[in-house]
Amino acid sequence: METPSPVIKVGSQWRRTPVPFTMNEERIYHLTHQREQEWEQVQQYLGHPGCLMSFLRNSLDDPATENCGRCSICLQQLILPITVDPILVHQVATFLKHAEIVIKPKKQVAANAFIEYGFKGNLATEIQAQEGRVLSRWGDAGWGKMVLDNKHNNHFSDELADALVEMIHNRWQPEPYPTWVCCVPSLNHLELVPNFAQRLAIKLGIPFINTVVKTKENQPQKAQQNRFHQCSNLDGVFAIGQPIPDGPVFLVDDIVDSGWTLTVISALLQEAGSGIVYPLALASTSVKDT
Repeated sequence: METPSPVIKVGSQWRRTPVPFTMNEERIYHLTHQREQEWEQVQQYLGHPGCLMSFLRNSLDDPATENCGRCSICLQQLILPITVDPILVHQVATFLKHAEIVIKPKKQVAANAFIEYGFKGNLATEIQAQEGRVLSRWGDAGWGKMVLDNKHNNHFSDELADALVEMIHNRWQPEPYPTWVCCVPSLNHLELVPNFAQRLAIKLGIPFINTVVKTKENQPQKAQQNRFHQCSNLDGVFAIGQPIPDGPVFLVDDIVDSGWTLTVISALLQEAGSGIVYPLALASTSVKDT
């Protein structure tokens, strides 16, 4: 098998240079077979009827053969309990479902990234987002698994809306408190987030106003490699409908990664006359959460 030839520049022209390459199939087979043998040994260990330490010694060519007298086979009993205190299970589940993440507002935009919007340097204080909240980490054992499943089913449940309301009222308590709700739009899932944000607004007792418009498709933010690409990927993508309320607002999204989408829409909302903006999301896929 040959790899594609690399392209190099010769003078003013680009040319491909051949690079001979042959797949080392013998080594690939050797390594694959080795991994398979290791897996078979693991299975044998799990089902071994005798001393487990003796099994390991034999596998490592240790000449000692006496039983250890300490493993579960030698003692004829479990070393660790397999039952868990149900009260502890409940406490862990409660902790995980109350482990929301703070969304730190972004301030400094990448140079020359926002040609259409004109954002430069540090965003002006009056258009910066406030600290927000994310309910869970994508796929975690708290709410994250439900978010993942609901996303795939194209409908977020009322249980997630109730969880956000509980978090907002009991632990977050933003001040000044928002007087309305809007959301991040999508051209791929037109109703997913707006439908959820509307139900959330009803539970919060404030109106939902679907004022943010996505004017063109862009690439997924998670695919952008650095801050410049994360910013420029959003330039000119959103617009704000008029008129909008001038009170504080919850800006709702389902999944947040870099946070720049919420930052940009927060700035556009406040430029259009809204009050301060509190970002709010169901799950984070960022590896930088602390």
